[in-house]
Amino acid sequence: MVTGGRRAAQRTGPLAGPVDLPGLEVAPPGVLPVPGNRWDLALAVAPADAREPTPVHDPADARDPAGTCDSAAAHSGAHSGAHSAAHSGAHSDAHSGAHSGAHSAAHSDAHSDAHSDARSAAHFDAHSDAPARGGPPSVTVVVTHFEQPRELARTLHALTRQTGAGTTWRDVEVVVADDGSREAPAVPDGVRLVRQADRGFRAGAARNLGAAAGRGEVLVFLDADTTPEPGFLTAMVRLPACCPEALVVGRRRHADLAATDPATPVEQVGPQRELPAPAWLDDAYTASRDLLDADERSYRFVIAAVLACSRWLFEGLGGFDETFRAYGGEDWELAARVWRHGGLLAHAPDAVAWHDGPDWAGRDEVERRARKLDETLAVARRLDGPGATTTGLRLGPPDPVVVVAEGLDPTGVAVCVDSLLAALPRARVHLSRADHARLGGADDRLRLGRPDLRTASRLLEVRRPVRGPAAGWRAVLDAVGGVDAPGAVGVGGEGASGDGPGDGAAEWLRLTDLRTVRRRRRWARAGAEGVDALFGETTLTGLDLRPVAPDASLESYLGGWG
Repeated sequence: MVTGGRRAAQRTGPLAGPVDLPGLEVAPPGVLPVPGNRWDLALAVAPADAREPTPVHDPADARDPAGTCDSAAAHSGAHSGAHSAAHSGAHSDAHSGAHSGAHSAAHSDAHSDAHSDARSAAHFDAHSDAPARGGPPSVTVVVTHFEQPRELARTLHALTRQTGAGTTWRDVEVVVADDGSREAPAVPDGVRLVRQADRGFRAGAARNLGAAAGRGEVLVFLDADTTPEPGFLTAMVRLPACCPEALVVGRRRHADLAATDPATPVEQVGPQRELPAPAWLDDAYTASRDLLDADERSYRFVIAAVLACSRWLFEGLGGFDETFRAYGGEDWELAARVWRHGGLLAHAPDAVAWHDGPDWAGRDEVERRARKLDETLAVARRLDGPGATTTGLRLGPPDPVVVVAEGLDPTGVAVCVDSLLAALPRARVHLSRADHARLGGADDRLRLGRPDLRTASRLLEVRRPVRGPAAGWRAVLDAVGGVDAPGAVGVGGEGASGDGPGDGAAEWLRLTDLRTVRRRRRWARAGAEGVDALFGETTLTGLDLRPVAPDASLESYLGGWG
């Protein structure tokens, strides 16, 4: 590809002009545009001076070019990380009730993902410089801690044994981020300690505090009770250094390390005392080829206890959501936000760290079920899309955001909106002033004027009133889901069947995956040519949707005779 001039991403129709999607606006240098989640192609076409210390294999291999293809065996249930054991006791018992109740309800309902993206825009304004290229990167390792001094000592010792200095990474600084322990943990010389007050389970805020205290170009996150093998940093840093858009999750294994000497090499004692790992996560990594085939649901396979990304990506999106104040979910929300803004997800199976303790499924069932419910609800309040939030209850952000073109027949608009919301109850419909007033505006899913698309994932434009059963509307949304889905889908148009003359002459509906819009815009601003060819578009016909007839009445539609 040839890089050259700059061009803005424009839209036509009801939302003429640039799409208002702040976030990662500048494309990282050295990374050429790639479709879908093909981070292997990004590595394959990286410039010669990019930070890739190992040979690049044929991208058709569909694997991490420098990694092995081991199956993953990690993830302590939903998210047991550094805080799991200790917070389960004194910390969680003291805070779970109060914070999971009053605080969670107050913050989660108001949050609706606005906090995350507001922070994304603010952080990006201050940190818009993309990372420098050439040579190994500097690395900041953030170790999150709460009341686990012995586990912390083991993890810090293991970080002194990392291999790869000078080839995979230039230098490493370690920051311990303490989430309100009663006493400050002891750290060796050269390790920085930052602390925050004990105000509930605030692992996300602690990680942000640790990241802000460091200066590394690549950020690696560990939990105090998750001890890395010697090759961990090499495997974790490799991809973010070459592909700054990537969020990389390592492999977490489990062992009973409580009675072992913290100085004992974990790669020796871990396998000797290994505990069962969750098969579902191992299966997910295998089925997705280590997340090369990731889609909008793959955020569920990301664990903050073994995580890495470029500082450019982390600060551009505002880091972890600090409104999480109960156990779990902040890593899933971050991964979903990375995906929504066009980032890439990847699994590094050779980046192994050992969690001290059993997988989540091996813990007390009553406590596990209660915590899992709280975590799931917290995520559902913040994420949209299939598999992330409720389908009937309106807990999370709207999906899709719908814009109805001005100047359409008022009766047709009323029929279309009723049909659409019956099928897609999580949608939010933006109407002109006249249409909004005519429908009464009593339904809080009806809004006046242009939408704010910063937290939206999908945009549905109604260019002609249509109606149909739920299956027809859902088929439109399903068309932009999955690994190989196009960036936009038109419904109707030339050749579509309709109720009268000319019904097939123009597009009735247009659904856009806003992730592709964000990626196009970022790459176009960087001057990359040939970007549009990477994002397919298609037209759907034969769906059980049809235009509202020009002579239709709302009465006949509601009564079922027209």
